[in-house]
Amino acid sequence: MPLTLDRTVTALAVSMALFHLFVASPFTLLPDLVVRGTHLLLALVIGFLVYGMKGGRVRKAIDLALIALSIICLGYLIVFHSSIVVRPPWTRDATPMELFVALGTVVVVLELTRRALGLAITGLCLIFVLYGFFGPDLRHVDFLRPLAHSGVDLNEFVDQMYFSFEGIFGVALGVSTNFIFLFVVFGALLQVIGGGDFFVNVTKAATGSTRGGPANMAVVASALMGTMSGSSVANVATTGAITIPMMRKLGYPRNFAGAVEAVASTGGQITPPIMGAAAFLMAAILGITYQEVITAAALPAILFFASLLVAVHWEALKHGLQPLDRSEKGATWREFKAGWTFLLPLVVIMTFLMMGYTPSLSAFWGVVATLVTPFLRRSTWVSLAVLADGLNLGARAAVTVAIACASAGIIVGIVQISGLGFRFSSLVIAFADGNLYAALFLAMIAAFIFGMGMPTTPAYIIQATLVAPALVDLGATPLSAHLFVFYYAVLGQITPPVAVAAFAAAPIAGATSTAVGWRAFTLGIPAYVIPFLFVANPVLLGQGEIVDLLIVLSRSAAAIVCLSIMLTGWLGGRPLAWVSRGILLIAAALLIAPNHMLSAVAVVAIVCVWSIQRSGLTLPRLKGESRD
Repeated sequence: MPLTLDRTVTALAVSMALFHLFVASPFTLLPDLVVRGTHLLLALVIGFLVYGMKGGRVRKAIDLALIALSIICLGYLIVFHSSIVVRPPWTRDATPMELFVALGTVVVVLELTRRALGLAITGLCLIFVLYGFFGPDLRHVDFLRPLAHSGVDLNEFVDQMYFSFEGIFGVALGVSTNFIFLFVVFGALLQVIGGGDFFVNVTKAATGSTRGGPANMAVVASALMGTMSGSSVANVATTGAITIPMMRKLGYPRNFAGAVEAVASTGGQITPPIMGAAAFLMAAILGITYQEVITAAALPAILFFASLLVAVHWEALKHGLQPLDRSEKGATWREFKAGWTFLLPLVVIMTFLMMGYTPSLSAFWGVVATLVTPFLRRSTWVSLAVLADGLNLGARAAVTVAIACASAGIIVGIVQISGLGFRFSSLVIAFADGNLYAALFLAMIAAFIFGMGMPTTPAYIIQATLVAPALVDLGATPLSAHLFVFYYAVLGQITPPVAVAAFAAAPIAGATSTAVGWRAFTLGIPAYVIPFLFVANPVLLGQGEIVDLLIVLSRSAAAIVCLSIMLTGWLGGRPLAWVSRGILLIAAALLIAPNHMLSAVAVVAIVCVWSIQRSGLTLPRLKGESRD
């Protein structure tokens, strides 16, 4: 990228960050449409500069034309926002200018979505747009007849997409504007001032003396990094550059080292207090506070990382791996004392959230605290250029989120105006024959299909619009239903064939992306069970008495541990026979159901397997299965 272009992008990104800080401050009040329009306009301009077409003058001219179109279309919205808000819907034909700015906005959003996020979500948006216009024709196709609707004309489409808060400028873009942007900037700032290094160093010192220390470090460090970035790929890029080579040095296979980092980094997106963009959307869609979302997500996140730590520990025992040398791991207290001030911004955010302030205001004060933190101690001082770089990196990262939310708004708008949400929910209920668990399985498959190669945010929005209502109709609580689809939107990052977190980890591990992807999938299987656990037992989301919570948590933890040991194939100092692995699988399944009798049977089965392993009794093995 030429230096002048880089400076332009940097100036726009820093300006975008300062604009959002100004809007989020407790002293500013601007109309929602103006803020969302400005947010999308800056995202489009920066996006077309960053993702400009390579080549000669013609392609550069196309980029400039798209930027000019963005300025005209969004500028119209900002200038005439007061008349747009009171514009009566569908009561008159749109004027040529209104058609131009509305359709132009759809075009620039879809084009930047194609460049920044790929063809998957762009193609899906186009399919939904075509469905809106040609939905009535589906009644002529037998198996598609249930999805047919009365049709959407051009005026209805334009009004829904541009002149309302139910299309491009709907809830998704509003959440990106009000919450997500500042939290992304907060994470970027915390990393550039040294917070990322602090978390990694403390984790290395704390876990280095354990069996498989670097792998444990990858798990814990990625959970901590998730509190800053909320992005699986960003977590892989930061912690993976340190943990994967250390795992390889200790003796872990390449595929396993990359898989551990990919799964752990993906878990960062479900780790409170910053769980990625989709968590803020969940709070807005459900009409609850963000604090309620992160409270509900806390125990499932602990189960997620507990399952991974168990798998890592038993893999270390299986390969006879040893802890890190004392000289490599460092002293925990010394590392903590050297950078404890980096915890202050997180404390500020959590304090404001727990006091009931909005995520937007909490993020504002969190960013302010992050800007001040380096100057509390002479050893952590940074230059103003470093702080500007943090604002720049955060704004650039938030651009892709803004575009994802805008394009997802197109899908949500079509779903609402066509009535597809109700029809899809009815189909899911019909296919599941009224059974919640069958519907959950169908929802999981749908999540894999919708989320294949798609960022978490649009994947969640689509499933929250189409799938979650069906789960609620079948008896799931609204919060557990939305967390269910959120989890699988996140787990799409390690689900083959398009496992983007594994793709990011593979080059660092020196392995193929396919091998790392499938190893990450098998390593993460216990995590795929967790959503079923909290739907069957909503008490895991903090909805119940403490005694019930302890019982359900113990049962869920036992189920997750059983699955991890079964997949690792190692217990009591020797390999598990296929019979024992089968028994552990059955025990895990029995522990998921909220039934005390089944839980008792599962406990007996686990004790039997443990006794067999400790006694040295040899069970039948599959041909070729190791007896060492």
